[in-house]
Amino acid sequence: MLEILETMRRGYGFDNVVGISYFNKFLDELRDYKFSEIFVFQAKRYPLRYVFDFLLSTPSLWVQLSDVEWIEIMNSMNPRPYPLKLSLDNGYFADIHFLAKYVQVNSIEVFLRQAGFSYLDKKHVIQYCQRNPYSLLLDEFDKEDLDGEYFMSKQEIKHVQSRISSGIFFSNFNFNEDELISYLKQQIFSFDLSE
Repeated sequence: MLEILETMRRGYGFDNVVGISYFNKFLDELRDYKFSEIFVFQAKRYPLRYVFDFLLSTPSLWVQLSDVEWIEIMNSMNPRPYPLKLSLDNGYFADIHFLAKYVQVNSIEVFLRQAGFSYLDKKHVIQYCQRNPYSLLLDEFDKEDLDGEYFMSKQEIKHVQSRISSGIFFSNFNFNEDELISYLKQQIFSFDLSE
């Protein structure tokens, strides 16, 4: 698996082939492996933007994941590093970031409610989100890319959101910028994550 992922990463963006058209070349090989292992390997080693491009280009690998499977992926990403010493493009929080931004389910709250996750990991997640809260929101450029050709379509993402939020754990993540900043502050106090 590691060899495929490294080859895939090294070749990305060359010859003007990106998005779905690039990652489709690797789908058959990737289906031989567990998605959670593919995701965790990439998120811990590659830039956030690359991880997002991979996810948005390979929906067939993950759209059927249940809410419980996403929580298992979150657990596999722990322990989380101190985010303020990392570049903004690190992938260590890609699971939470992707679910909030693109799938638009409240992965932050779900993460914070997990009794088995450490206090320090929870604090690091809040610090990560507060560092650049606007990056957790879809902008118009992000939406334009969700066309079903460059990346998966908005309709596919809506279907995933609907399925995951109909489970036990996830609610929808619908905030504007001010609401998001206020929400993150509330989470600090609700879960006693202040300095």
